[in-house]
Amino acid sequence: MRRFLILTGREIRDHAGYFVAAVLVSALAIGLLTSLALEYSQKAMVQISVAGLIPETIMLGLGFYAFGTGQMYADRTRNLSAFLTALPVGRGQIFLARVFAGVLGLLLFLVPLTIAAAVLLELRVPPVPLYRGLLPDLFAGVFLTCLACYSIGLYAGWSSRAVLVTVGALLLVVLVPLLLVIKGFGAELVVILLLFVTASLTATWYRFSSSSL
Repeated sequence: MRRFLILTGREIRDHAGYFVAAVLVSALAIGLLTSLALEYSQKAMVQISVAGLIPETIMLGLGFYAFGTGQMYADRTRNLSAFLTALPVGRGQIFLARVFAGVLGLLLFLVPLTIAAAVLLELRVPPVPLYRGLLPDLFAGVFLTCLACYSIGLYAGWSSRAVLVTVGALLLVVLVPLLLVIKGFGAELVVILLLFVTASLTATWYRFSSSSL
């Protein structure tokens, strides 16, 4: 566990800019949401927030795709894993710490925003079951969508066929958030995204574990 935490801390330090960006964008989104709550009616606030969800999720997906790509590309070009495996650390620990750091970055963005949204809904929207039930579904949908984009980034960042894989991966990053429109929020979307994330991480792990360092 101690080695895992050290590896995670190293990932956070090496990619601190992404974590700072996650905090800043989250604060900006909270400010925008608060402004909407103060300036618009209850119904309009929810409608505007939902309408902006898809373009915002695509932008977030691109950001976390860049994060995953940056992690793996930095490793591949600087031979970080080759250095770390010379120490008493396995590839599995390195990969898990990398993914864990990515999940932490995603939670750093989403958790404060979700808490702020819950507070604003409590203050501004009457106790309607539709709105109360929507927030957990929104959190799960956006979280898994961004995690899927992050997983695509990990795969693309470790590939040596940079241009071809990057173009294909970027198309996926733009298309994945559209599942929110096609499937809506709920259990079916969660299952699809979980399967996609599992497949992406498995493919990345296969490449990472079998390639020479």
